[in-house]
Amino acid sequence: MARNLYDVVIVYGPLIALLLQAAVLSRFLEARNRDFPLAILFSLFLFPLTVFTYILNLRPNLIPMTVGFTRGYELADLCMHILLLALMLQLIRQTLLSLGEPASVTIGMGAVSGLIAGLAYLYFGDDFTRIRQVVSFWMVLLNLYWWTLLLRKRKVQRRLMLLSTGIGLMMTGQVIGDGMIILAEKRVLMYTGAYFAIYLSNYACSYCWYNAFSRVNAADSPNLQSVS
Repeated sequence: MARNLYDVVIVYGPLIALLLQAAVLSRFLEARNRDFPLAILFSLFLFPLTVFTYILNLRPNLIPMTVGFTRGYELADLCMHILLLALMLQLIRQTLLSLGEPASVTIGMGAVSGLIAGLAYLYFGDDFTRIRQVVSFWMVLLNLYWWTLLLRKRKVQRRLMLLSTGIGLMMTGQVIGDGMIILAEKRVLMYTGAYFAIYLSNYACSYCWYNAFSRVNAADSPNLQSVS
């Protein structure tokens, strides 16, 4: 039963993610949502990577899983997370400016992010999956800091809140899933739970982003959410 459940999660998980990601991409067809170029790039990067994952899970023998191919796939995944990290720093900068605080703090955050990624590379070498796991954990911590900034505002723009929530859920699910995969060894049920957590958090992120870029939550919308 666990094996069947694992197969369902592996095959249909990416398919559902693709449908949700396509819905998010459709939001960027509207001109008012194009003031977030890093969000557009991330979505454009994530969609074909998910397509590739779906094809590989559906037809595992379609492409030989050579060492070079595996490393290339892991490197693409790492680059996608670095792009999301850059988007986070940009949005944190916007939040700081809205609070009237110096946005130069984000320069230090970027430097620390680069240092963490560099140290991870020195320690793990070209094991891009491990480096990505370190970056993901750092992004969870950054997202917690971002939330402390958002909660300090008397009124929070819904778009920023939804973007932060989506990124936070996605990274938290990624970190939980990574931890379960490391501990799983040969236990299929734990592998199933790990991928379920990863895909569920991905769905939640796509849902938050889809709502973030809706007309009612446009950047210039007066519809703000009170959190006081």
